[in-house]
Amino acid sequence: MPKQTNGGEGLKWPNGKRIAVMLSFDFDAESLHFSRFNQTPSCSRETISFADYSRGRYGPDEGLRRCLDLLRARQLRATFFVPGYVAETYPDQVREIASAGHELAYHGYLHDTRLGIPEAEELANMEISETLLERLCGRRPCGHRAPGSVMQTYTVEMLAARGYLYSSSLKTCDWAYLHQRNGQKIPLVELPSDYCLDDYTYYFYTLSEPYHRSLYNNRYVREIWRDEFDGLAAEGDKIMCLKLHPELIGRASRIRMLGELVDYMQEQGAWIGACADVAAYVLRENGFSIGEVSL
Repeated sequence: MPKQTNGGEGLKWPNGKRIAVMLSFDFDAESLHFSRFNQTPSCSRETISFADYSRGRYGPDEGLRRCLDLLRARQLRATFFVPGYVAETYPDQVREIASAGHELAYHGYLHDTRLGIPEAEELANMEISETLLERLCGRRPCGHRAPGSVMQTYTVEMLAARGYLYSSSLKTCDWAYLHQRNGQKIPLVELPSDYCLDDYTYYFYTLSEPYHRSLYNNRYVREIWRDEFDGLAAEGDKIMCLKLHPELIGRASRIRMLGELVDYMQEQGAWIGACADVAAYVLRENGFSIGEVSL
């Protein structure tokens, strides 16, 4: 497991803001269901039912529009973690995300959550996905989130070698920190999150194996997220990285709840930005230059 170093503890956020909040969207579409079914020996991508495909397609067909409308109405910039497969399958939707000014970040090729993916295979996945995202938005991704939060033993070294600014996969703590090599900080930020900040925990429901059946009341979820925000904001040097999925948070009632929460967080002194923006700030505060990377 990568070690953390003091990169964000005690950090002061710009313009006196109390906390850095990131609205991050895993734009997985049906690839989320591929990876879940691959966890079950009797199932495969080829055996996924039409119903499971349609659950994934709700994101690009319906939920994404509501997410983008919310961000547009509040003039916020967010990060969308996009598997290469999704960039290939839904190029118009990915272009729309980029055209609205949001960050596109790497999220595997097929949302593969296996532990132990051969390094050469993952490098090929990364190269293909980077090319696809650059073709659609005009720049290579500088951020990464491991599908299913499954980090490989070589991931940090691979990201550093390819010039990434950050990853957002681990659950280590509540503040942004820099990874290290041989006991020294390297210019690669980790932006941790937690399952309690993931809409999948509360809203993912399927009748197929492997079963996951959660349908929580929106008010209940809002209170959990608001209470977590209040606690972190009071400490002053923390981040809050919400992990959202257009197919889940993009339901009409849920996006309304998220809008109410965003309004509250802004009123309470939150800096709400894309993951790349927060990572770049952390790097600068730790004496690193981000070079010519376009955010």
